[in-house]
Amino acid sequence: MYLSARSLTNTDINDVPITGTAALILGISLAMATIAVVAIGLRLYAARTGSAMLRWDFYFVVVGTLLGVATEALFAMAVKNGIGKHIQEVSFDELWQALKWSWIGIFTGLTGTFVAKLGIVAMLYQVATPTQKRRKAVLITIGGINVLAGIVQLALSLTQCSPYQKLWYMLTPGTCDRTSVASTFGYVQGTIAVLADFALAVYPVTIVWNLQASLRTKVGFCALMAGGIICAAAAIMRTYYITKLRHPTDPTWDLVPFLAWASTELWFVIIIGSIPPLRPLFIRWFGNTKSLLSGSATRSRTGKNSTIPLRSVNGTNAGTMMTTKNEITSRIMTNPDGSEENILPRKGNGEQIMVSKAYTIETMER
Repeated sequence: MYLSARSLTNTDINDVPITGTAALILGISLAMATIAVVAIGLRLYAARTGSAMLRWDFYFVVVGTLLGVATEALFAMAVKNGIGKHIQEVSFDELWQALKWSWIGIFTGLTGTFVAKLGIVAMLYQVATPTQKRRKAVLITIGGINVLAGIVQLALSLTQCSPYQKLWYMLTPGTCDRTSVASTFGYVQGTIAVLADFALAVYPVTIVWNLQASLRTKVGFCALMAGGIICAAAAIMRTYYITKLRHPTDPTWDLVPFLAWASTELWFVIIIGSIPPLRPLFIRWFGNTKSLLSGSATRSRTGKNSTIPLRSVNGTNAGTMMTTKNEITSRIMTNPDGSEENILPRKGNGEQIMVSKAYTIETMER
């Protein structure tokens, strides 16, 4: 029993260094959180510059990110108070504080995870064509069941002890007679989360092959969304470590694997839900770079250097010139609502806007 005798002396947590396994896990988690926040910032920038639009999937991911940041702060407080150490190394006060912040962080993180997962559902929903009603119904079902399971898990976990404070402060008068129910349903919720992650990872394959896009684009999109398998793996590990929460003998140490995998699942859901909508911005950036590199000057066939300036069609220049006019035409596929943030263009469902740019390549004859 982890309530065996130990120090009652309170320690100033500002003087306690974060080291060892807890420090490593917290550092990795913060790194993933940073990537997620940067991705959110890039999506806002893309919307501001007109490279993308903010849709429902963005708002779900933002809410999930805010809850994730709050979870990181709570986990940091838990680690500062003793999570990651063996129970013999912490005082009673540190133990209660560590468990308190850990449990609140678990509740916040679980909420953030199923909300962020709705962002992936919403993104795939928008990619589906208006005629694919059954596919959209499947997505709504996946998202709805996942959210429902998460809410039930939250309710059972919060009410497993009466009063709820007894969940982390075991000396509080009361009972925890519903712990077995909460932990058992934890396996159900974990299984649903795993199946949802696998379904959302495989689902894009069933729709992209019917869309008007290059094979490279289709394969890339499917490979990116297949990253959801990592979320499924994290959910499997998180579910496995529920056993440690049922009857912990060393709670400040036993909680570490569960918290680590829960955090990994949360942040990978957010990251994977943020990268595909950034494709138009990346194409805008790196596509321009590629164009600039490919537009460098070339040597003339005679071996002499020649200048090939790009001039306006209406421009004039003194001297003898050989002028060749080349028109470059590009197509932008748009949605019926006028949006240009079409990750994968559809067959026959979008308008074509012809954007023509004319350039004159002039070479001075020697």
